[in-house]
Amino acid sequence: MIFHSPKYKKRILSAILCGSIMLSAGAPVFAFDNPEETVSEVLEEVQTRETEAIPGLADSGYALQRLGVVAGDDNGDLMLSKSGTRQEAFTLFLSLLGEQDVAEATQYSYTFQDVSQWFADFAGYGQYTNYAAGYSETEFGARDVVTAPQYMTFVLRALGYEDGQDYTWKNSLNKAVEIGLCTQGQADSWASNQFSRQEIMEISYLALSTKLKDSSCTLADKLIADGEITSEAAAAENVVFGTPYYAPPVAKNQTATIAHSSLPYGSYILYNIGTGNVMTTGGAAKQANVYAAGNTGSDSQKFTIQSNDDGSFRLLSSQDTSLTVDVHPRSGVNAILWTTNSSDCQSFVAVQEADGVYSLRLASNCSLALEVVNGDVRLNGYSGAASQQWKLSSGMEDTAAATAKLASIMTVHPNGESLGGSYSFAGASQCMGFGREVFYRMYGDTARWNYDGSPKSAADAQMYKVSASSSSYSSSSIKALISKAKPGDILQMNSPKMHTMVFVSSDSAGFTVYDANWTGPNKVSVRYVKYGAWSSRNSNGITVLHATNYPTY
Repeated sequence: MIFHSPKYKKRILSAILCGSIMLSAGAPVFAFDNPEETVSEVLEEVQTRETEAIPGLADSGYALQRLGVVAGDDNGDLMLSKSGTRQEAFTLFLSLLGEQDVAEATQYSYTFQDVSQWFADFAGYGQYTNYAAGYSETEFGARDVVTAPQYMTFVLRALGYEDGQDYTWKNSLNKAVEIGLCTQGQADSWASNQFSRQEIMEISYLALSTKLKDSSCTLADKLIADGEITSEAAAAENVVFGTPYYAPPVAKNQTATIAHSSLPYGSYILYNIGTGNVMTTGGAAKQANVYAAGNTGSDSQKFTIQSNDDGSFRLLSSQDTSLTVDVHPRSGVNAILWTTNSSDCQSFVAVQEADGVYSLRLASNCSLALEVVNGDVRLNGYSGAASQQWKLSSGMEDTAAATAKLASIMTVHPNGESLGGSYSFAGASQCMGFGREVFYRMYGDTARWNYDGSPKSAADAQMYKVSASSSSYSSSSIKALISKAKPGDILQMNSPKMHTMVFVSSDSAGFTVYDANWTGPNKVSVRYVKYGAWSSRNSNGITVLHATNYPTY
């Protein structure tokens, strides 16, 4: 059963509030065995107890009900002797903050996978505001029974105190005594006895008369100012109030405070300058992770830039443009895909850092930028690091970029160098080992192939493809084959006279290759070959191997 208002779901103060959701994994482990089972059905299975309420607070739940803070079930029953869950507790926390309407106004993204459907809006808002961290990114512990220290953690947060700065969840009851929310005897009673909805009501009621951090106003003053409760109702329930409350100024949107560049509408691959990998999604699915990986040309690596009216833009998944890159506006948070909505988690601006190179900043806080960290795409404070800079590509292959990279590699093993008699790379020696090394230096992958150009394994097949082949070595056949080759491609001759070469360039009369073992044992050479030079070659054919991770930026 969920404690919600019959008229407005906003007063879900459920009979429980769980702690700042930043609760430790050491919290109690009570979960529903059947994820389809409703909260009310499971709570009926929780052992009830006979308890004596703390003197003077026995009517707390009904006082909160008369104030409109909690409603109970459809019959108004608060079920005070029963236990409550963490997700119910969090909804009560939002009610004490007066933020339940805000939580339901926008469908914020969330990564928790164990929450009930009715809690979805609150889970998203909790992660967006950093109110809810859960046990991990995917586990909130939604159906775990809440404890007194956990619930008090939420209440302290509602009063303006920072978990980890002003207190920790383990000493939250001591902090409550320190600020005058309760007496030591009350705190001891809540901690030592089984914690039920009755105790949750007691804490919540006392919180209304407690002053906010660094303020002379009580929580009731704030709720009255926000229109959540009335002063007449507060007076009738003996709640302390009477000091005018003024909300702190809202932080200004920083979009207009930093010069940013317009990006053209269209579909692009986003290359990370620091890692050389591209932005990738774990499929076209809501909550899919956004990370960085080698370019494979997959649709999961294409994003559509959609411009907004204010000059910002969204990064839509080209696989499903109803999904967009979504990052909660705080440092260190991983990006995921989420349904496109109006939240500021999904709007970015681009700042040009170099020719064609941009940092992708959060529009609502331009000090935060998308960065690749340990393979994940995260939002972090902008530092100017190469891992925070991106280049857009339409996905067209860039032979100029490949040529420049190959030229750099050719300085590592220059023309005429002897590799030595023991030279080998990726399980091959001489010319094939050299070809595999150049492939690795070009594309960052260790690929293996047979003399006929076929891959050694399924994993090798993902790293390259055969873009051309010929069984004839006539001048016309070789010229036709070389016309399909691009700088950095592997030219592989079949047995019995096998040989491996790296294609460099071509002209109307012939082509240049980079290889080893042609002019001497394990000796590197850069050679120009005419198209008809191999007309008498005794080999079963020649293939052109083209990397799937070929430069496209």
